[in-house]
Amino acid sequence: MKKALILIFLVSSVLFSQNKKSIDSINSIYTQGLNIPEDSILQLYKDNAENARKISYEKGIAGAYSKLSLAYSYQGIYDKSTQYGLEAVKLYEKLGLNDQVAYRYAEMGYSMKYSNMEKAQAYMQKGKSVAEAKKLDSVLKDIYNNYGVLKEIQKQLDSALYFYNKGLKIKKEQNDSIGIPYSISNLAGVYGLQKKYGKAKEYFNQSLQTRLKMEDSIGVAENYTQIGEVFMAEEKYDEAIQYIKKSLPISVEKEYRNLTQYNYKTLSDIFKNQNKADSALFYFEKYLAVKDSIHNTEIQKKIAELSIEFETEKKEKELAERELEIKQKNTLLYGSLGLAFLLGLLGYLFYNQQKLKNRQLKKESELKTALAKIETQNRLQEQRLRISRDLHDNIGAQLTFIISSIDNLKYGLKGATLKTKEKLSSISAFTSQTIYELRDTIWAMNKESITFEDLQARITNFINKASNASNNVEFTFYVSENIPANYMFTSVVGMNIYRIIQEAVNNALKYADSSSIYVEISEERDNFFIEISDDGKGFNITETEQGNGLNNMKKRAREIDGILEIVSKKNIGSSVILKISIKPTRP
Repeated sequence: MKKALILIFLVSSVLFSQNKKSIDSINSIYTQGLNIPEDSILQLYKDNAENARKISYEKGIAGAYSKLSLAYSYQGIYDKSTQYGLEAVKLYEKLGLNDQVAYRYAEMGYSMKYSNMEKAQAYMQKGKSVAEAKKLDSVLKDIYNNYGVLKEIQKQLDSALYFYNKGLKIKKEQNDSIGIPYSISNLAGVYGLQKKYGKAKEYFNQSLQTRLKMEDSIGVAENYTQIGEVFMAEEKYDEAIQYIKKSLPISVEKEYRNLTQYNYKTLSDIFKNQNKADSALFYFEKYLAVKDSIHNTEIQKKIAELSIEFETEKKEKELAERELEIKQKNTLLYGSLGLAFLLGLLGYLFYNQQKLKNRQLKKESELKTALAKIETQNRLQEQRLRISRDLHDNIGAQLTFIISSIDNLKYGLKGATLKTKEKLSSISAFTSQTIYELRDTIWAMNKESITFEDLQARITNFINKASNASNNVEFTFYVSENIPANYMFTSVVGMNIYRIIQEAVNNALKYADSSSIYVEISEERDNFFIEISDDGKGFNITETEQGNGLNNMKKRAREIDGILEIVSKKNIGSSVILKISIKPTRP
């Protein structure tokens, strides 16, 4: 009630005075904590932007655009969020407000964390670079925290903890009462993923109590959901349902659609684990309805178009300013020469104009070529996304249904023989492995290029799974320190490297009877070397018939212009060595 009265007072102030102070006051309101409908929040900042425009107050316009971008992101309307965010960045850059430029880039990246991780990281890193270069701690505290969220989503938990603690340290130094509970909640989330459930609940409750005092309704909803997740991980389903249902009405009322979607999906999963099919289906249908309203192809396409339009406009503006500066210098030079050099000056001007014209024509041609290339890439990407969605939604769902059906069949066949149950378990395990393979394929299809960091994370995840499944085999994965994380592979090259490693490790587990498996990636003289070796029983290469696995590895190596060598000695072990002679391009 108190915040509503403050809001009415500020709106009245704008209507009667329209001065900079009242505009800045509205822009400084803590949006997430306002207990008023989202439509009212949007109208408030649209009116504030218009009032700032009437008095030509560009900083006020940019501030209102920033708040609109944030409000639209909470509603899951990402095209509008991106549009207002880019407009705010342009105004802040014009005004030379580096702290706001850094903050807006980072906020745009954070809002895209579920819809476009690649773009999210690019914007976030851009904002982080500006803030670090200018030593803007007031902005870095939030950027570090949000960058940690991106790392957590990508399962890079140690990196997430590193950035969360960096942000929390600055917030404590500045006594940031609003930001501290966010950092504490994020740390708690990582502890939960690390299965440190007691510590996770302790941190979440600490954050919750602070937010209840602040009347931060959305923050409270997030904490309820997070505590519910911890109980779910502990398989305390009744307690988990209790907390998720506390969060759900708040997220619905505040139109926080991302959280609403997640709450519905979590409740569906809990009831599924409790074998309550009706409730699970009810909440899953609710989840799909919200998801479809947020993530649709047209919105993603529009966000991409806005980003391209912003970058193109920025480059054209820089080019125009550069050409204008050259022309002004030439004009001053020519004016000082006088009438004695008039004929030479006119000849030079004619020559210079013709040169500029040719340069402009060349750049226009290059721009048309670039736009045509971008359009072709967009069409290819849309096709990839369509195919990957079909694979995920149709084949993925069917495989999941098969696993569920087999599990139900095993439960129902209480009198079945041990051989029958083992056969059903084998089919279930094979289907699960097929799902993992399908996810790997979808992962590669959704990307035009793959960074070495992405590939390394994927290989690490596979080796960890293999290690957990093979207790008697010790795994070692070593990556040379001189390989930059931002090396770029095409999706075809990256996927084939991953498949060759996967096949070599699986062969060692099946046939080598080894106690250790070693995987190494190194770089020498513009070549990558990937070696998978074991200390198993080995085999005679000339006497052993090569099966589909070895032939497939050689075929994949040829497809990426690589060389595959297999070395094996009986009772000593085997090695598979892949050499890629082409050097990956850097971004």
